Amino acid sequence: MLQYGLEVTMKFLVLYNPMSGKANFHRYIPKVKKIFENSPHSVDFYQSKAPKDLTRAAKDLSSEYDVFLAAGGDGTINEVVNGMMKSTVKPILGVLPSGTANDIAAILGINRSIKRSLNIFFNEEPVKLDVNQLNDQYFIYTTASGMLSKISYDVSRRRIRKYGYLAYVIEAMDDISKDYRYPIKICYDGKEENYEVVMVLGLNSNRVGGVRLVNFSNSKLNDGLFELRLFLRAKSFWRFRFLQSFIRGGKRIGDDVQVAASKFEIKTNPDVRWNADGEYSTNGNVIIQTHKEAISVFASKRIKNKYFMYVPK
Repeated sequence: MLQYGLEVTMKFLVLYNPMSGKANFHRYIPKVKKIFENSPHSVDFYQSKAPKDLTRAAKDLSSEYDVFLAAGGDGTINEVVNGMMKSTVKPILGVLPSGTANDIAAILGINRSIKRSLNIFFNEEPVKLDVNQLNDQYFIYTTASGMLSKISYDVSRRRIRKYGYLAYVIEAMDDISKDYRYPIKICYDGKEENYEVVMVLGLNSNRVGGVRLVNFSNSKLNDGLFELRLFLRAKSFWRFRFLQSFIRGGKRIGDDVQVAASKFEIKTNPDVRWNADGEYSTNGNVIIQTHKEAISVFASKRIKNKYFMYVPK
């Protein structure tokens, strides 16, 4: 284990997606290099060459670096984490946000200031973070199906570059006008329950899609549990209840169901699509499970104190 607070040299690899967000991270590479030149650490860069390339690179290069810095949006971080989870050696993960919503970065208390972010990575003790799994795909903070769940990967890169986060808002307004209705059978902790839903939203944090859901739950990022909100398809006013929940910071409204467990088995229609960290993952039946404290990450002191069960002193 690296001893923080000492002049220990760490080897960093920045893995970045040149198309993430407004496709401008390459402009910041000289600044990153300059900061590293004034530190005891070294840095290399790896640019993604194709979809899922960062997963392969993270797996293959895990044993060569102390720290992976994933530069991009949530999809970029998801690729890196999937590669790390397939390796027996797992570097510490740091996040350099350059996507559109940057939920994972916000959850860890990392902002767009490269200088401030690198100061955290150079000086803070990392903390253990849960990693979740949807069938054979790993993810950090969210999975969903039904209403709003396709927006993050259906919006074109051209529209994102032109409108930024507004592109997602426009797509969300259109999606809410559609009539969602699908059955699920959910099994967890020895229980089996059946519902008709418009959306299943899983979170282990208080943010999704750039929206803070401060009333969603009191979950921690390393408690080994994952929470699901089942938005039920009521006979009337279901859209109003759905919107009210998000307006009120994720508060559970009416008969909607919220459950927490380390593993869920969900059976549903084969055309139901699921995302993981905002990226399309699979259709139909799924198994969702949590791997407690599977990787080490850098987070701000405020986040470690508030959202982690234990922070090293």
